[in-house]
Amino acid sequence: MSVSKQRKPGSQSLGNQPEISGLYQQCLAKQQNSMNKDLGTLKLMLTKAFLFRRPLFLPLPIVDEVPALNNRMDLKIRNQLWEAGKYRDILQALRAQTKQEGRLFVLAWWLSQEKVCEPEDIIGSEMLRRLAKKLFGCLSTKDFQHADAVRAWIPYFDNLIRDFRAGKDSSKLVKQGYDEKAVWVAVDKRSPISAACDWLAPRLGVDSPALANAYSRIYGRKYKAFIKRFPSACNLEGATFINLPTLNC
Repeated sequence: MSVSKQRKPGSQSLGNQPEISGLYQQCLAKQQNSMNKDLGTLKLMLTKAFLFRRPLFLPLPIVDEVPALNNRMDLKIRNQLWEAGKYRDILQALRAQTKQEGRLFVLAWWLSQEKVCEPEDIIGSEMLRRLAKKLFGCLSTKDFQHADAVRAWIPYFDNLIRDFRAGKDSSKLVKQGYDEKAVWVAVDKRSPISAACDWLAPRLGVDSPALANAYSRIYGRKYKAFIKRFPSACNLEGATFINLPTLNC
């Protein structure tokens, strides 16, 4: 029977100096990477994800349990019916579009789903940029940089606040390897997001509310609500890309 080694007093996950220092360096690297993002490229990537990665067709129906001898034939028939249904649906969707751009949008969505080509190969790079501007035009480079900087430090402050709530006082947390200013910021915070904003503010030369606002706009409830509403706004029944919603900034 193996005997497990006893832990040293006070030793926990991320509870010693080397591991906390490593977490600090990971978060710092993520923050630095966020400052180098190209906003135009990022907006195009987000636009393609939101517009063209949502399934265009209904999924293949689940095969009911049938006798083994009939299973292959049943699956083959269902696949054929599903493929035929896709052809019917794409024709219906194209007929519903009254403008050339709307039809190109449907074709780009379809061919992207079928992994034939990228959307911009059909609608063109200029149209894709216009869509990106419509969807994300209100967000600036600083918004993304500030939001990603806050996001980068959430694991660090989440761990710090958890250790503080476990009964460790400030001096002990500093001895464990936490940044002293981070400790003093976090001791009266419940949220790692607000702690990260307060700690980052003097480092980035902005005020804490500006960081919190940027994070909320990119990753907060308003943005998540937009994403949640987006599929219905992208419904092909009478809708075209011209009527897609914009973020309420």
